[in-house]
Amino acid sequence: MPKEYHQVAWDDLLQDDCRQLIALAVREDLGREHDWSTLSIVPESATGQVRIVARQAGVLAGGKVVDLIIQDLELDVTATHHVEDRTAIEPGDRLITLEGSVRDLLTTERIVLNFLGRLVGVATLTRTYVEKVQGTEAKVYDTRKTTPGWRRLEKYAVQCGGGTNHRTGLYEAVMLKDNHLAWYIESTGKQAHLGDLVPVVRQFLIDQLGEVSGQKRIIEIEVDRLEQLREVLPSQPDIVLLDNMDCVTLSAAVAMRNELAPGVQLEASGGVNLDTIGPIAQTGVDRISVGALTHSAVNVDLGYDWVV
Repeated sequence: MPKEYHQVAWDDLLQDDCRQLIALAVREDLGREHDWSTLSIVPESATGQVRIVARQAGVLAGGKVVDLIIQDLELDVTATHHVEDRTAIEPGDRLITLEGSVRDLLTTERIVLNFLGRLVGVATLTRTYVEKVQGTEAKVYDTRKTTPGWRRLEKYAVQCGGGTNHRTGLYEAVMLKDNHLAWYIESTGKQAHLGDLVPVVRQFLIDQLGEVSGQKRIIEIEVDRLEQLREVLPSQPDIVLLDNMDCVTLSAAVAMRNELAPGVQLEASGGVNLDTIGPIAQTGVDRISVGALTHSAVNVDLGYDWVV
């Protein structure tokens, strides 16, 4: 069975990242002062109800962030969730009902909508890409091209949209590129190709992490020419990333892999958009990584509607 990268879960690490972002969002909005607009006209005793409603079609992600906002900011507000993360939503769908202090509801409106809108946007775009590869064996992966500080949250949203997480950080796996090879040749004086580095790296991982953990760690090699792929395949890396290859070349790469190293996974990357991902998937590659899932996602419009 092919090795897989760690899939981000709604765990303590993700919640810790989220809490830091919530604290930063509050500092951005309130500084060391207050929401003077709300305090000036809303009495402390006022209570009300708000419905968070979809104004566009999409996929819900980040509902649990609202609970963390309420908890961390000690809001006098309760949340009732009507839709679970990963669920398709349509305009007019009621997602969450918030009830409690009007002051708290008004002061945190933009914080809540910014988090939800961003995460729903990522999940929605991901779902669109995933639908384009239906009927093939290819899986859609994200990348590390994420918003600083938001990586785990955005990768969680990718999963909500049906995508799969690529490595979360440099610590998780080895990915060797031409620059690594160039430095290796210059520093050692040895003539080598990328495939020669695979046993070197594997032994290093075993020495550092132990036999079991070292063997489990993924080694991925990036190539941009078929000649490089032919050199790399005999060394049996876990994954070979095929960078910026057209569909004809990708098909040839799949045929070469099937002949020389059927157990090696092939990942297509570069030049992937909604028009090209379908044909890329048809070439037979196993994985398609798409930076656009996170760097080009647009916030989905959500309503924050008061119940009168």
